[in-house]
Amino acid sequence: MIVDATWPAVVQAYLRAVLVDRAHLLLFSFAPGWRLLGVQGDPAVYGLAPYGPEGLQALQDLFVGLPLDRDQDIPFVELANGRSAHVHLVADDDGFHVLLLDAEEARSHERVQQQLVHEAVIASHAKSKAIGQLKDIRDELDRQRSSLEEANALKNALIATLSHEFRTPLTAIFGYLHLVERRAFADATSRQALQAVRRSATYLFALAENLLEYGRGEAGGALLNPVEVDLAALLADVEAMFAPLAEAKGVRFHATLASEDATPPRFDEVKLRQILVNLLSNAVRYTASGEIGLALDWRRRHLVVEVRDSGIGIAPEFVGQVFKPFNRGAQAGCKGAGLGLSIVRRLVEQMHGTLALESEPGQGTHFRIELPSVASIASAAEVPGLRGHRALVVDDDPDVAQLLEVLLEDLGFEVEVLGEAAPAIARAAASRPDLLLVDVELPGLSGNAVVYQLRAQGYRGPVVALSANATTDARDASLRAGANHYLTKPLNLERFAAVVRRAVGEGAKEAT
Repeated sequence: MIVDATWPAVVQAYLRAVLVDRAHLLLFSFAPGWRLLGVQGDPAVYGLAPYGPEGLQALQDLFVGLPLDRDQDIPFVELANGRSAHVHLVADDDGFHVLLLDAEEARSHERVQQQLVHEAVIASHAKSKAIGQLKDIRDELDRQRSSLEEANALKNALIATLSHEFRTPLTAIFGYLHLVERRAFADATSRQALQAVRRSATYLFALAENLLEYGRGEAGGALLNPVEVDLAALLADVEAMFAPLAEAKGVRFHATLASEDATPPRFDEVKLRQILVNLLSNAVRYTASGEIGLALDWRRRHLVVEVRDSGIGIAPEFVGQVFKPFNRGAQAGCKGAGLGLSIVRRLVEQMHGTLALESEPGQGTHFRIELPSVASIASAAEVPGLRGHRALVVDDDPDVAQLLEVLLEDLGFEVEVLGEAAPAIARAAASRPDLLLVDVELPGLSGNAVVYQLRAQGYRGPVVALSANATTDARDASLRAGANHYLTKPLNLERFAAVVRRAVGEGAKEAT
């Protein structure tokens, strides 16, 4: 189709910016109130021929809650004949125009990319559930992705899986070492053998945790999991692990804890422990005499971690390199993999903390880390238990629906999943679920239209809208249609759980 002077000027300008070959352009022009003025293009391509009231109603439903006096863009709409299109609303002085552009190729690419995101999210969610789901997703990727992309994704999955598998046997090794060391050995050779095993196990443990962190980091799946931390118990654990290693080299090890805040500290304990293990592993490795000190100071809802040693130190020209991955040249005679300090910096950044380093060759090194405590989102009295609550998920993508079902079941919900708008409206109106999660980009009737119709029928339960469209207009449209909350894809699991709890809590308060 050729754009000529008979087309409205504003539409000509818009098409020049976005039109591509074989776009199958279809243009509807409307006066205010959705009064059809004309059609240009072939409606049959999108299953809209003949374009009667039913077809026009389908277009109107896409823009429920959106202002018609501003340009709008709704990507990847699946129409009645199954074809995907980008739908644009172009405002004009005397009304507006609705423009459809073919999106089949872009939709196919988007689905492939979405598969990659699902793999990373599920892999970071839980080992026992992720491995099986990863296998299914990898099988799908084998058929769809290019060899380079596939190789990179499989590498990340392999790193994460191997690191997980390292942790279980190493936990057993440390436990049984503790039991064996309680026995009194007169044989010096046996004592030395046990100390050698502990040193090697400690190194392998730190390496496995570092590999896991890099596997998570490259996949973008690292999430904070804050819990109340017993700092005294954590300090005792770390001291029991490293004091024997230091003393075996003739190095004095001392650890202290100061606490001036009665508020329980809340941190991701796994990441905090990993920071300490990496710093102390380096301190023991590079300190041949003198002392190593660990100090924890909890005050004003901040934890200060300081690790000092009297080791070989770091030359000024190498200070900027020690935090780079796989750096092995900053210290003479180093035997590590060069991951530890880069992992420490990454974990500190994830926990919104600060990291400082002071070092002098031949005099030792001093690390100082300050971490803010994670505030509790709500107390147990403010957030109701979710066990036994019913949730209805409305999403036509089976992978996303499966992920939402797993997440909600882990939170305690009984979950029902539907993939189409019409059955979802009927089911929600009849069963009145405690929570409704609805995808905005549903085939046919949009998610916003689903929510709007349910609100009109008297449904007052909490609604969370999900969308890949991260614009303010899209969010406002969902909220105006009746949604209580709006989440964008790919999902952040921590935020997802927090929003779900908040929505159910708000629903419970409104019901009372």
